[in-house]
Amino acid sequence: MIEMRTFSEEEYHQFFKGYVSDPLMDPSPFHYNREQVSRSYLYNHGGFRSDYVHMGIFSDNIPVGSFQLKRMDPEKRSCEFGIILQNDKCKNQGIGTEAIRQGMKLARDQYGMKYLIGDTMGRNKRMIHVFEKLGFTLMERIPASFELADGTKEDRLVYHINLSEVE
Repeated sequence: MIEMRTFSEEEYHQFFKGYVSDPLMDPSPFHYNREQVSRSYLYNHGGFRSDYVHMGIFSDNIPVGSFQLKRMDPEKRSCEFGIILQNDKCKNQGIGTEAIRQGMKLARDQYGMKYLIGDTMGRNKRMIHVFEKLGFTLMERIPASFELADGTKEDRLVYHINLSEVE
């Protein structure tokens, strides 16, 4: 069972101390830097951004992921989301799927959003599977819009879901 809630600063650091970038999404290794993580925490949790909510994903009270609602537009009642899991130990266990499911309800019930938008690289088969499983629809394929460190380019797939059609 997972829980989503606001990170404490200590939990945020704990998350990033164990974070390993997914080579499928970002081939550059992540190096923990206490000062940078503290600045990131303040930026994401300091109340400076009214269109952005950042939540920790916890399993047995241990931070294993990060979930964001971003670019919330109250007039269009739409927003985007982002999710990262800490490392490979957290993947293929349903944690990300459950976090997105909870994030969908949060966006609708707490923030009044009707539409949720997510995107991924064309090579990210796990995320594509999650989008399809949760009822998202492919809205747009943007060819070669991600440029990776090795110079290759990857398509961006943009998905959306109408939250009023979700239980």
